[in-house]
Amino acid sequence: MKHTGSRIVKAVLALRVFGAKGRRTHMPVSLAKGYNDEWIAYPIGGDSGSIVRLSRSDGYIIIPENAMYFDEGEKVNVHLFTEQKLGSDMFFIGSHCPIAEILMEKLMEKYSIKIVNVGSMGGLLAVKRGEADVAGIHLYDPETKTYNKPYLKRYWLENKAAIIRGYDRELVFAFRKNIEFKKAEDFFTGRFRLANRVLGSGTRSYLDNLLYKTSLKLKIDPSKIPEIIPGYNTEYKTHHKVVRAIVEGRADVGLTLRYVAEQYGLKYKHVCWEKYDFVVRKNKLNKESVKHFISIIKDEKIKEMINSLAGYRIDENVGEIIYS
Repeated sequence: MKHTGSRIVKAVLALRVFGAKGRRTHMPVSLAKGYNDEWIAYPIGGDSGSIVRLSRSDGYIIIPENAMYFDEGEKVNVHLFTEQKLGSDMFFIGSHCPIAEILMEKLMEKYSIKIVNVGSMGGLLAVKRGEADVAGIHLYDPETKTYNKPYLKRYWLENKAAIIRGYDRELVFAFRKNIEFKKAEDFFTGRFRLANRVLGSGTRSYLDNLLYKTSLKLKIDPSKIPEIIPGYNTEYKTHHKVVRAIVEGRADVGLTLRYVAEQYGLKYKHVCWEKYDFVVRKNKLNKESVKHFISIIKDEKIKEMINSLAGYRIDENVGEIIYS
């Protein structure tokens, strides 16, 4: 990517980003409007040079050779890819889900949409700050044994945001066909390299809770988990990246979606069904793009499509406000 003196805007970095020692790094970012009308820059992950990665970006930031990282909250210069007006009709920030991406593609037939995968917690915080129109989340609360609702109260959003019912997804342990993996206890043998998700993702939160409970059952100090389980500290941003790491032999087992595991021809063991819902600030429920998004979820053909896919299911509340 060549620096050509493009149009520049100032922005606040939403997440910490890392450079490469001794080499200048160009990091694509997508821009969202913050509460005080300043631009918020969200780094866009993905393979270097990916067309999809660049298509979701408004521009890029430059991390110089002598900088290891730029921290969250830092002011940065964003070099824009275009002279056109910035902004989009809807900003979707949150947990990665292949079906959510299909829904966004339907919406793109009429609106300009930006998608940023930063995990469930990142999406929830983006809603709280007013940067996201819609966030996809699947956060399990071990105290109440429920999904999503407790987190709105925990982050002072219970009177400011609503939960739109989405669908259920099947989480599985995925692994190659020549591997014999049966349950979470097997991780503590040290024989299986884990392809872990990033901190803040709903999948990582669920797995961390499962490993914590398993370590107690085995009378192992939970603080030793990163040392005992190879690959625990290696993080992957999406379900596709977890599965690709397994297929390519860089990892042995990962907690991921059954839908993605089947796409790549992996073996898997059922873990649980989780609830993937959508969080919207109440003052954005009447926004045309958001209303259209909700109507798409409620569409009978879309519901039939979701229900027909491996590892997905819906209930009668799909598309309805289940908490506000």
